[in-house]
Amino acid sequence: MKAIVFNLLPTLALSASITSSMAVASQVAAPTPIGVSPEFSQILSERVAPPMVVPAPETVQQWKAFQKKFDAPGIAQGKAMAEKHQVSYKQQKIAGVDTFVLKPKNIAKQNEQRLFVHLHGGAFVFGGQESALREAVWIANGLGVKVVSIDYRKPPLHAYPAALEDSVAVWQALLEDHDPQSMALFGTSAGGNLTLATTLKLQQHDLPLPAAIFAGTPATDLEHTTDSWYTFKGLDPLGQRDGLVQGAMDLYAGDTPLSDPLLSPVNADIDKFPPTVLISGTRDLLLSDTVRMHRLLRAADVDAQLHIYDGQSHGDYMLGMVTPFPESDDAIRELNAFFNLHLK
Repeated sequence: MKAIVFNLLPTLALSASITSSMAVASQVAAPTPIGVSPEFSQILSERVAPPMVVPAPETVQQWKAFQKKFDAPGIAQGKAMAEKHQVSYKQQKIAGVDTFVLKPKNIAKQNEQRLFVHLHGGAFVFGGQESALREAVWIANGLGVKVVSIDYRKPPLHAYPAALEDSVAVWQALLEDHDPQSMALFGTSAGGNLTLATTLKLQQHDLPLPAAIFAGTPATDLEHTTDSWYTFKGLDPLGQRDGLVQGAMDLYAGDTPLSDPLLSPVNADIDKFPPTVLISGTRDLLLSDTVRMHRLLRAADVDAQLHIYDGQSHGDYMLGMVTPFPESDDAIRELNAFFNLHLK
């Protein structure tokens, strides 16, 4: 099976080809979970031990060079997935922000007037250009819906709040021609963080909110290393927080404290919020971030669903766009049912 590119970071086997200085720890031995599909069991059996520490670049030029090399496999895969699933796309400036507008081969009848807005993952630094197409294609094809994917500004040249400014600007522009009750906002990993933070920012500006949102395995606490970052180290191909991941978070935050709710949404004072669906897995380094956000929303009586898939690591539910397996199909079914319930 070809190496898979994840939404937060590429498979760390790919990372090994673009960085020569890293400490590698052996993968934690764990049996294949009972009850997972044979197809997903095969994916797990072919998974290699991840590099446990990928050092963060130290200068702007080093970050830019690393970013370019890091994104190259994702860009190639994004283009390939769009072609494979017959999802057309075009680059378009919306409110002065770079975006991709995606249309699946077949738009579902219930989605003819709906629009999904996407914020890509990639540790806030990576995942731009056509690399952003990967999750956008998964949703556009899986749900049969038009998607606008925002290629927001990123470090090392643009720290917080540039990405949020871009997402809010695009959302406002799209409101001119679309009913917010027919619009959804979604993203995975850093994109899940930005989905939550954008919604909080829209509330601050008293702007119409999405009818519903999907935050996949979101990074919700940039300040603290939460429990699953420790307990699943060596199981999740993401590796660990120390090194590149933490460096990217710090680079994104700039001079803003990591505790700020627009950086760490789990610290937000939530009174009301759109219906929210969250997805994670039992081997996901960001499981704790996801679970804590779900409990925060439920404490505020928000209609929030949490789906945890057995044996899955960070963003595994999207791998079905490359190699089909039942759990990925199930995630699409759950998302379809959720959005059909809450969108006009």
